[in-house]
Amino acid sequence: MGSFITHITHPIELISGFLAVAFLALPRGYTQGWIAGLFGDDTPRQTKRMSWNPLVHLDPVGTATFILFDFGWTRPIPIRPWKMKSRRWGLLIVSIAGPIVNLVEALIFAEIAKSVKLNSFAFDVMYKSAKYSLTYSFFSLFPIPPLDGSKILGALLPEEYMEWYIKYQVYGTLFMLGILILWILPIMMNPFVKFFDILINTIIGL
Repeated sequence: MGSFITHITHPIELISGFLAVAFLALPRGYTQGWIAGLFGDDTPRQTKRMSWNPLVHLDPVGTATFILFDFGWTRPIPIRPWKMKSRRWGLLIVSIAGPIVNLVEALIFAEIAKSVKLNSFAFDVMYKSAKYSLTYSFFSLFPIPPLDGSKILGALLPEEYMEWYIKYQVYGTLFMLGILILWILPIMMNPFVKFFDILINTIIGL
């Protein structure tokens, strides 16, 4: 609870947290949209998600969750698997790309954090970017829509269940919001967040 109060009572924490989410969201969203295009799905481009503006990749609730609880989510890339050359492989690779990009980002941001230790604000942004990226890489593998893990599961389902599963993913989103509001999700993620905090500290050398 003390950490939560600190987050909401210090504006500088809100600013650095928001910038950190923006930094991790852009490469992830753009990469997934680009891969979808390679498989023949132009939905990300049509919906203007192939943008270098990080704001279009942010989810309001997911961003707030990052800032308050050190984990969260970004706006999922809109894709239409039935428009892809290979529906199953296209959905699978686009979905796996998200966690992989976040993992790479975590290492890059951690290295940058090492070089800006003398600038407290820049360090705070890069430190949070590294930690958020690492927690998101893990959290996004949960099979709960709209997280990538749900799409990975959908791609692995038999053909007759795949379309049904994708169609009803909206209910998974409501479920995730429900367990967030009931505080179940923060409690569940807390030990993982602490572990990733230690891991990032070790990488940076704190």
